[in-house]
Amino acid sequence: MADVFQKQMRFWGVAPSYAFVAEPETNGVIERLFRKLKEQVIHGRIFQTIDDVRIAVRAFVARYNAEWLVEKNGFRSPDGMRAAWREETFRHAA
Repeated sequence: MADVFQKQMRFWGVAPSYAFVAEPETNGVIERLFRKLKEQVIHGRIFQTIDDVRIAVRAFVARYNAEWLVEKNGFRSPDGMRAAWREETFRHAA
């Protein structure tokens, strides 16, 4: 990563999270999400304020988590996948 980018991340208090060796799909998942975000929210729009950008991105994230059917999740939404994981995890913990 570029030095300037690393310094900015430290300033924001963000820790980098790298893809695992021999598991490139870990990076591919977030790259696909960013591509969809740009295609559906950013590209072709002119925002008047940073708050307008925040509102648009938050709406996309909410819609993505609730409605987006992801093939690798058995065509369940991220929210649905998390709910199934929680149910399974807590059932085994009890």
